[in-house]
Amino acid sequence: MVRYYYVMALFSIVVLFGCSRMIRVDAKSYLQNQAFYEGKKTLIAVDLGDVLEQYELFQGKHIEVTAPVTYFEKKDSPGWFLTLEQNGKKLRCYEDDYRHFVPQNALHIARWAKREGGEVTARGKLKHGGIELNQLSYKTLVVNTNIVPP
Repeated sequence: MVRYYYVMALFSIVVLFGCSRMIRVDAKSYLQNQAFYEGKKTLIAVDLGDVLEQYELFQGKHIEVTAPVTYFEKKDSPGWFLTLEQNGKKLRCYEDDYRHFVPQNALHIARWAKREGGEVTARGKLKHGGIELNQLSYKTLVVNTNIVPP
C-alpha cells in the first residue's frame, strides 16, 4: 500500500512540474519584452515578411506563420516541404521526420489551400533557412507533423 502512495506522489510531481505549457505571443509583444520570454517555452506569431527581415532574431525560436502556399512536393522525396509566399517573399517549411514518402494529411492541406487560394498556418522551429514543422493547419484540418505513420 505504501508503494501506491509513492507512485501517486511521483506521478503528481511529474504532472505538475514536467508539463509546461507553451506561451503564445505576437511578434510585437515579444520584441518589446524579450527578457521576459527568455528561458520560457514561447510560440511567436509573426508575419512572413518580419521573419525574413529579422531572421537572426527569430532563428532557433518556435514561430507561427500564416501565408498562402505557392509550392509543395507532390512526389516521394527524402525531405518533404512546401513554400509559403506573401508579397513576393518566400519561406520554406519542411519536415525532417518524413523519409521517402509524402505525408498524406500534410499533402491534403497543401492541395486544399492552394486550390482555394487560402492561407496555411505553419508552426515549428525556425532553422536551416526555413521552418522545421511541428504543425500544419488550414481551416478545420490540423496535422501534427511530428507523428510519422508506420
